[in-house]
Amino acid sequence: MFVKKTKQLILITMKKIILILIVTIVCSCSTLFRPNSKNHDMYSPELSNNEIANWNTLTGRWYGRTLLKNGLKREWIVDRMIDGQYSIAFYTINKDGKIRKQTEGGEWGVSGNVYFTILKYFSMDGLRDSTDLSDPYNRDTYKILKLNDKIFEYKHIRTGEKFKLQKVEPNFKLE
Repeated sequence: MFVKKTKQLILITMKKIILILIVTIVCSCSTLFRPNSKNHDMYSPELSNNEIANWNTLTGRWYGRTLLKNGLKREWIVDRMIDGQYSIAFYTINKDGKIRKQTEGGEWGVSGNVYFTILKYFSMDGLRDSTDLSDPYNRDTYKILKLNDKIFEYKHIRTGEKFKLQKVEPNFKLE
């Protein structure tokens, strides 16, 4: 009886040791491809100082305006957060001065000289709705034409439409 109990204890102990080893190996392997807390792939090149500067420059509040083909005027304010989220408020002003507001939001990013957005939600007339993330229409890419701490000029790659924004203070509002 004593021998049987001893064998059972040894078997249970061995199973625990094997389980601990497996967990240790799995955890170790999962960190082999993440050499630091920033989740960088050790095979991907580091970001250049210019790429980091572009990301930091794009964060904050930006203002743009344009005249539309039908005689309407459009102004907008974009807020880009450091975590890659953005929100944008469009104000369309008709010939009578009536203003219609539309807001959108989602994720933004920059890679090399490409700026991109992923539209996740929009609201118009006080009604908010989520977008279909499987619809490629909700993803836009732009070529960066000019970027500094005052001006951001870019061109929509698909449509060729150009935009020009100026950096404004965080408390800037349209009057």
